[in-house]
Amino acid sequence: MSSTVNRDHALKSLAFAHSITQKAIADFPDSKLTYQQSPSDNHALWTIGHLAATYSWFKSVFDGAMHPLPENYNALFTGGSKPSADAKLYPPLAELRRNYNECYEAFVAAAKKLTDADLAKAPAIDTGGFCNDKFDALDRAAWHEGWHCGQLCGVRKALNLPGVF
Repeated sequence: MSSTVNRDHALKSLAFAHSITQKAIADFPDSKLTYQQSPSDNHALWTIGHLAATYSWFKSVFDGAMHPLPENYNALFTGGSKPSADAKLYPPLAELRRNYNECYEAFVAAAKKLTDADLAKAPAIDTGGFCNDKFDALDRAAWHEGWHCGQLCGVRKALNLPGVF
């Protein structure tokens, strides 16, 4: 039987980061979903859409297939996109959260099919050097979610919303 010790440990780190993000957006005021302390900051709508798009991409590192998302997500939420204060440009929060959670679950399901030996293999797609092997996708997904969760928590603090820890 092949080992999954490292995979399972990384999945626990990912689940922890994901749970904190869930708490950070659970009670976010609708009127503040595009709040930015400065124009270069990410806001909640962009962050949740970005996490969805990124999980879709991270999944493809494992199996070559992105989890499906609406066409406009690429332009709105992937590399090179910038958050806009105009909430009308974005899908509703409920849709963003649904896609974020579906992409996360698809990513986790794809990871659970792999052993530690599988994760040591080359990515299924060209990652431009972002991932040297499939394990990097799992490791970096946890880091990426934590990074953006920290940004959401900073916005929460600026809005005087309760902490999530």
